[in-house]
Amino acid sequence: MTSVRNRDPRPDTDLRDLDVESAITRGMSWTGAARGALFREVAIAASWQAEELGVGPYPLSFLARYVRAAGVRGALGLPEPLIGAEPAELVRNWMSAAVAADTAPADDDLFAQWLDAVAMFLAVRRTAS
Repeated sequence: MTSVRNRDPRPDTDLRDLDVESAITRGMSWTGAARGALFREVAIAASWQAEELGVGPYPLSFLARYVRAAGVRGALGLPEPLIGAEPAELVRNWMSAAVAADTAPADDDLFAQWLDAVAMFLAVRRTAS
């Protein structure tokens, strides 16, 4: 088993300016370690975006469960996937980016896992503050 080690770690605050939507679209179509590394950094960047809008970890975890049940396309049909115009627009942009990757329906679970990772980074940051 090979280990993937980040030899040049960046503080998570350095990831705030990452283009989350583009990275989601690219990451959904990649496989293996490249996808994993990309999605970790993108989840951190997304957690900063969510936190700036006051989104907590629970709503994102709830949305992840919905994505598992109805798929990303089904979740995109929600009138308000998160409460509030700005948070709803934020996650709608993330889901649109995932759909733009044109991956198989099985990848809906991958996106749900990613949403759970974003929620986890939010929760950890709240606990550490």
